[in-house]
Amino acid sequence: MLILAVILSVEGVHLSVVWASDKESEGVTLINHAIQLTDLTQSGPYHMRSSLTVADEAVGKREGTDVVTFSSTERWRRELHMTGYDEVAVFLGHNMYRTRSLGFTPPSLRTDIAGSLRNLPETLDLKVVRVFNHKINDVEARCVYLEQKNDQPVEVTWCFDPHTGLPLAQLSGNGRRRIEFSNYKPFGNKFVPGAIEVIVDRKQRGKAVIEAIDSGITDSAHVFEPPVGAIARPWCDNMKIPRLISASRPEIPPAARFGTGLELNYELTVDAQGNVTSVIPMAASPYADRIAIETMRDWQLKPATCDHTPVPTDMSISLGVLRH
Repeated sequence: MLILAVILSVEGVHLSVVWASDKESEGVTLINHAIQLTDLTQSGPYHMRSSLTVADEAVGKREGTDVVTFSSTERWRRELHMTGYDEVAVFLGHNMYRTRSLGFTPPSLRTDIAGSLRNLPETLDLKVVRVFNHKINDVEARCVYLEQKNDQPVEVTWCFDPHTGLPLAQLSGNGRRRIEFSNYKPFGNKFVPGAIEVIVDRKQRGKAVIEAIDSGITDSAHVFEPPVGAIARPWCDNMKIPRLISASRPEIPPAARFGTGLELNYELTVDAQGNVTSVIPMAASPYADRIAIETMRDWQLKPATCDHTPVPTDMSISLGVLRH
């Protein structure tokens, strides 16, 4: 059997029941207030440094730093310096210029942990389904469950402190994954979480601790120059990842499946027509890789979109191959 999984951000309310007309209003009010409190894109230029720890099932624990230099939503820079991996990305307009020390981005580093609150404004495009109370680390939080049904269904829950309106957690649709925000500190007229944790199946998979954040930036004339040798990719805040349309199953012989099975991880480059143009293994399994790569090159996907325009992009995918 083959399993495919695409891997790839107030006032207290005392009523236990919220009528439909009030539910939408309350949910949008909670989200808007949290955006006003935390949206650093409205704070002016800043420089933020975080220590980062992630657990990568393929290569183990990684530690390092995550540094963001922000001028505007169309002009910013991110640097990752982690155990065994370095990445520099400069975002200019609708293009990302990136250099990487490996041919792929490790799965655990694909989520911008320190920038997780950047995803909050996007939820205003989703439908408020319900508003409810939920305990987050001994706080009776007010939570908003949202969903969007289209060709790429989205389900997410955001929970807020009922006294401050600050985000406490973001929960995935199935509840297995959550991002927790804590130890908020003032930054101008905004608030920044001092610590952000990613928890999957009750285990910590990543943590960012913001060590410093300063207003303004230095050497602005050069800091946003694309890195030498950078590969350019279209990019925008509302980027939609590719979606599988036609995907035949790699036929991995039983003799090549070790123990309870295999987990094969790859980075795919998908062009603007939805064709797989490159497949890079994230861990060597030569015999199985040859079969899987040949199969994946024939896959057809709905391409990524940037501002609703098809664009080429990189994505990661995990193939779980059971022993029997």
